[in-house]
Amino acid sequence: MPARPTPPVINTPEHHFGAMFLVITTREPDDAALCAAANLIDSAATAAWALRPDELAPLTQQQYRQLLDYTAAPQVLDLALYLGGDRTQIRTLMDHIGREIAELLIHYGPPQAQD
Repeated sequence: MPARPTPPVINTPEHHFGAMFLVITTREPDDAALCAAANLIDSAATAAWALRPDELAPLTQQQYRQLLDYTAAPQVLDLALYLGGDRTQIRTLMDHIGREIAELLIHYGPPQAQD
């Protein structure tokens, strides 16, 4: 019998706990679906970082991911679960991530370089 997949650790900013709980309890993913969704998020976030707009060029991959998690963790998880963690849908999730980051830039502008 294959080993049961270990549920992934999903780093969630405190202000998103309620929304993340709602997404997980509404979608009711099993461990495998949650792992697939987390892997899809990781892949899509990395790809979105690689294609990030020029205003975000100074951000490292880790900083971009932190910005994404802080801004839109529940929305990204919800879509990844809806897509079933299917890696063939990576472009759909990348586009969503791009829209979330673009919305953030409209309201707050790009990060400023620290002197």
